[in-house]
Amino acid sequence: MASTSETGHNKNVANFSSAYQILEEMGTIYNPSNSNLLLANLQPKKVSLGATITVLNDKKPIYKNAVADREVAIAPLGKRMSKAGNYAKSIAISDTDKENIARQVKKIRGDKKAKTVNPDTAEVETISTSQMSYDSRIANLETITSQFASHPEYAPNETEIQVPTLQAYHTELTTLSSLVNSAGNALITARKDRNQILYFDDQNIIQLIKDIKNYVKSLGDVAQPYYKALVKLKFTDIKNIYWNWIWFG
Repeated sequence: MASTSETGHNKNVANFSSAYQILEEMGTIYNPSNSNLLLANLQPKKVSLGATITVLNDKKPIYKNAVADREVAIAPLGKRMSKAGNYAKSIAISDTDKENIARQVKKIRGDKKAKTVNPDTAEVETISTSQMSYDSRIANLETITSQFASHPEYAPNETEIQVPTLQAYHTELTTLSSLVNSAGNALITARKDRNQILYFDDQNIIQLIKDIKNYVKSLGDVAQPYYKALVKLKFTDIKNIYWNWIWFG
């Protein structure tokens, strides 16, 4: 289910397309002196917005799939570290080294796992925070693997906790997390591009719609049906979208 914030953005996009169709239906009645409101100048905006939405929709499944692949790969990490840590307790190394390994195992298992990020709702902060959590766990895996490798006594028969296996596991997780990071950054960029057109350009969609409604209203009775149709199309500025998201999202 999409969040309140994402629903608000999508409604703005859909309603702009509907508003454009209404203006086309007006024919020669719609003849603003403000050149920014001319259909000839609104049409490139509509095309540009549509292109950014296509890119955004393409980025969402890429990010979702990358996150899912990493989630599957990292799932056994905690149990594998417990096995490796318990094995380390059984070998002839110093108590200090055993304690250091035990602390590192506890750190990996105790790291707060990031919530799975929904690509339909995640904003910049959510994606970045999630990535840092996974990067921390993966970095700790590398540290403890180096600790194991420093002890010749660490030579388990169990393949899954052998040093070469853990090194390969770290490489796999690093690669998968890098793919998530790349896909997440691309998703962030796509959202920023959409928001730029909707809310932040000098001639952004929200401001243009306000001006269009005022112009059509000024035409009086001849344009009244069109004005009523435009008024029914609700547009929400980004500040209000995120305010609603904080309280209700």
